[in-house]
Amino acid sequence: MDMSLSDPVMAALIGASATVLAALVQLRLSWRNELKERERGQPITKKTRRGPVIVVFALMIAAAVGGFALSEYFMSLRDGDRDTLRTELQSKLSEISASAARLERARLAERDQVEFGMLRAEALRRGEEGVAASALVGPCKAESAVASGSRPACSEQSAVQVAVCARVPASATVKEVLLYTRFDDTQQPWADSRVQPGQDAGGARFVEKVFERPDGDAAKQVCQGFVNWSGEKARLARILVRYAL
Repeated sequence: MDMSLSDPVMAALIGASATVLAALVQLRLSWRNELKERERGQPITKKTRRGPVIVVFALMIAAAVGGFALSEYFMSLRDGDRDTLRTELQSKLSEISASAARLERARLAERDQVEFGMLRAEALRRGEEGVAASALVGPCKAESAVASGSRPACSEQSAVQVAVCARVPASATVKEVLLYTRFDDTQQPWADSRVQPGQDAGGARFVEKVFERPDGDAAKQVCQGFVNWSGEKARLARILVRYAL
């Protein structure tokens, strides 16, 4: 406990102590004089009787001053305790705010981690299922007719080659590319329309090699060339790219 006192309180305590001490000395002297006068048989005057009353009055004043000084002293202690309590409360509030900020950061980091895990799981699932892409390739049109009144004939060399591309993450590693083709006006299931690279599918085929090209910073395209030299019908070309991260 801090026992330091302010100057007014210290002065009041010193004055009250001096007054009480002087009053006690005066009271003792008056009492001894009264005893001596009684022993000698002298009459007690009003002045002699008034002496203890004055001393008691002085004691009351000194007690009031001392009580005031003590109350001021206790008030100063209470103010000091209040300041100490305010400082402790501010320190606790700062600790609580810091803890709340740490918990908020941890919660956000955990949420980001969960979201990242969900996105990665979704990307892995898509990679296992595969990403599909398709293109409609019209019938080939030759530049000149072979004979007058006949349908223009096309060859694989003269047909236009198109690229069928599927978009995958830039960090993906291609595991498998499945190829499908069918006529546009048929409802044949894709599972029954699968072909191999370089396989002749009746006037059409996929080239043998897959190639990749960038598509922004986060993705790339996996492409397969396709040629349709049939001059009769349009064809649908479809690829399914399976990948791993």
